[in-house]
Amino acid sequence: MPAPADGGIAFYLACAFFGLAMLGMAAREWRRLRADDYARLSLAAGTFTLTSVVGLVVAQFLAEGQALCVALIVEAMALALFAWGFMLRGFAARRRASILVGIGLAVPVSLLALCLALGPDADLPLSVTTLALAGMLLPNILALTLWIRYRHQTSTWLGAGFALPAVGLGAGLAGIEWAPLLAFLGSLPLFTVEVYRTVLADLGAYGHELQTVSERALQQTQDMAFLLEVGQAVTASLDLSVVLERVSEAVARAVDADWAYVLLPADDDTEVLTVAARYGWWGRRWEQEGQLPRQISIRLENYSLVRHAIQRQRQVLANRPEEYEQFEALHKLLSRPQSGPTLIQPIYVQERPLGAVLLGRVGAQREFKEAEGRLCQALVSQVATAIDNARLYHSLDKQARRLASLLRVREEEVAQRQAILESIADGVVVVSDDEEVVMANAVAERILGMPRDRLAGRTIRRLYAELLRTGRQRQGDRAMFTWGDKEVTGSMAPVRMPDGSVLGYVAVFRDVTRERQAELAKAVFIETVSHELRTPLTSIKGYVELLVAGAVGSVTPQQRHFLQIADKNTERMVSLVNNLIAVAEMERGTIKVEPRPVDLANLVAEAVQAVQEDAAAAELTLTVNLPADLAAAWGDPQHLRQVVDNVLDNALHYTPSGGRITVWAAEAHLEDDGGSPSSYLVVSVRDTGVGIPAAEQELIFERFYRSDNPLSIEAGGTGMGLAIVKSLVEAHGGRVWVDSEPGQGSTFSFTVPTSTS
Repeated sequence: MPAPADGGIAFYLACAFFGLAMLGMAAREWRRLRADDYARLSLAAGTFTLTSVVGLVVAQFLAEGQALCVALIVEAMALALFAWGFMLRGFAARRRASILVGIGLAVPVSLLALCLALGPDADLPLSVTTLALAGMLLPNILALTLWIRYRHQTSTWLGAGFALPAVGLGAGLAGIEWAPLLAFLGSLPLFTVEVYRTVLADLGAYGHELQTVSERALQQTQDMAFLLEVGQAVTASLDLSVVLERVSEAVARAVDADWAYVLLPADDDTEVLTVAARYGWWGRRWEQEGQLPRQISIRLENYSLVRHAIQRQRQVLANRPEEYEQFEALHKLLSRPQSGPTLIQPIYVQERPLGAVLLGRVGAQREFKEAEGRLCQALVSQVATAIDNARLYHSLDKQARRLASLLRVREEEVAQRQAILESIADGVVVVSDDEEVVMANAVAERILGMPRDRLAGRTIRRLYAELLRTGRQRQGDRAMFTWGDKEVTGSMAPVRMPDGSVLGYVAVFRDVTRERQAELAKAVFIETVSHELRTPLTSIKGYVELLVAGAVGSVTPQQRHFLQIADKNTERMVSLVNNLIAVAEMERGTIKVEPRPVDLANLVAEAVQAVQEDAAAAELTLTVNLPADLAAAWGDPQHLRQVVDNVLDNALHYTPSGGRITVWAAEAHLEDDGGSPSSYLVVSVRDTGVGIPAAEQELIFERFYRSDNPLSIEAGGTGMGLAIVKSLVEAHGGRVWVDSEPGQGSTFSFTVPTSTS
């Protein structure tokens, strides 16, 4: 049995709905006829409805197993009540029958109460639920036995209503938990049909009684049989056009009318009625026109008697010419000129107007009598429900067709989305907020190594954990993690409604094992080659410096100039090799930082002094503003010098001639990753260069990124310097950023912890 939060609510609502339906029909007939049978049916249906409502409230606070016991109690009480309500009239000694039904109810209710008290999993020789289900068979067997004995007084619907729960209980004993309640739900429409059949039978008897007391009772016995047959046919049809045709024919022939019109409201405008069907003696034969060639509409303001009948819900006999002459305009619209007494019968269900039936006779002498009016009223009231049901069915059928069309469109959209999802090269998993996998494509199955129907909550939580480890990165970053023997990169984003509420998450990931292996192999190769290049370059640089210093003999000014050019380019090659080694370490994740106290002011001054000659050659002004008492930094001096060199080199490359470069440093107290205040040194390099657009200020720290600015293209470079700066600064526990506006220059800043932080 489903939990009360989903299927349980539907169960009790269905019970209450059918209980109210039976109570409405039985109570109405009891109020009209004061018959004991309807009193019992009303009491049984009312008790069942109240029990369903109480069960709905109580089940919300119970566990699943206890909720099942409550539902079975409701079923047991209902079966006993219906057996008492429907079958009691078949007993000669009704007191004994009531006691017998009470015993049949007490046994299963007691067992179910025991199930509710102990729980369905109580440690007993037999399952309490099994005993309860077995006890439930008692009222079923009793009801079926009574029905078999007195079946001539009831119908097959009632027998099927008692047999269906018995089958469900048998299936429940066989282990199908939901079978008893589903079978019971299936029996409720059968009980409702039995009540409806009983009401119809009594209504038919009432109509027959009215016919027998009319002035032509003896002469119209055969016509009455025909009308009852038509009434049953009308109630059995759900096609509105068929119902209206039969209504107009049956009523016209019952009261010996020459013509009949059925008027129904046009859409939602109750002031406009349309002729939905007409029947009458046209010329030499009777004709039925349910499907009129064109829609004929009238306004109630032009037909005061029709409006009066519908609003007052009272029949009107228009036997005088001044009364029925107003309908001549309607006859002309229908191309049927005729005039005579008219009977106006409103159609309504439970004081809700549905339309009206107009009946008429040609000739002023044939007036309608009150007895004929009562017969017409009885017949129309009998078929009013059928008309209402047909209209509801037509409306529901129209809505069902629309929903079916929407469903087809929805299915096509889902199929298209699934096709798109399957065509994506990345793995995609869509998960609801309660960790239920909504969608997953074949690539995701292959990467995660399991089919989508086995992607349980634990797997999703692990995937979330891997993706959320990089939660502090900016939006768009992809996490890199290991899944089994695969290297996977991925990202995750919430699925939000327009009001901001989160429906779930979408995870997108890719198997990059081969790419990662290729990158690592490339990084190893670059690092190996770079180390191999750095050794001869160091020797070349050393010997060139000895030649420039005259250690092996004097050199001419021209030779010295050439040697200085060679020394400078050798130094650039050493810097390039160092950058290549740093890039390789970045890709391998093996950047080694050997921190110690570093005189950052002296380090910055040496770096500035090293580029002074290049700045002068480029006609740039290079100034330094360093406090004399600047605290020592905590870091690797070689890496920090590489950071400063790359930032200065970037400023020199992107500042045009005549510009200015300013370097300064200061101590600041900032929050670390844990949110605690720490002491940092902030080093900033300000230039008056071309500036950087806001859209590129995050991209410039990526490897090999080059701006499209003409000056940037002219400046050359590999696009690795700022990426190396970012990696080295973050390896020291700091961060780097840029403040820039196009055409106004840029300020690059980075932080390094102090040795006392």
